[in-house]
Amino acid sequence: MGSSEEFDWVEFNNLADSFLNEDNEAKQRTGISRYYYGTFCIARDFLKENGIFLNNHSKKILNSKNPEVHREISNIFKKHNQFQKNKYGRIISNDLNKLRKMRNEADYDGKTSHSLEYMMKKSKNKSERILKILEKLT
Repeated sequence: MGSSEEFDWVEFNNLADSFLNEDNEAKQRTGISRYYYGTFCIARDFLKENGIFLNNHSKKILNSKNPEVHREISNIFKKHNQFQKNKYGRIISNDLNKLRKMRNEADYDGKTSHSLEYMMKKSKNKSERILKILEKLT
């Protein structure tokens, strides 16, 4: 794949899937992280492609590499009028936050609050739910 081609973020989720039944801590931690980042980037691109922002500042953050982009994406899904009619925005926001929390734990904590196997399965479920909702919204 050349640098001129657009990366398909689903590949991160596919990589995580390949680690699901591994009894290897590094692979499990990597899988949890990839579920978050794959889903996060797909959600970010959905918002950008559809021009969905809360305001100009929100748009600027979404188009930057600012670490605030993680929080901003969650806020857009939670607060934007387009997602108020149904609970999809709140579900995506909550699930992204849970995915990020597990990703942070897997990436930074030497000891996790739950088994990595549990966190992998939970990450997969949250990711799949977000991707299904985004598909409905497309």
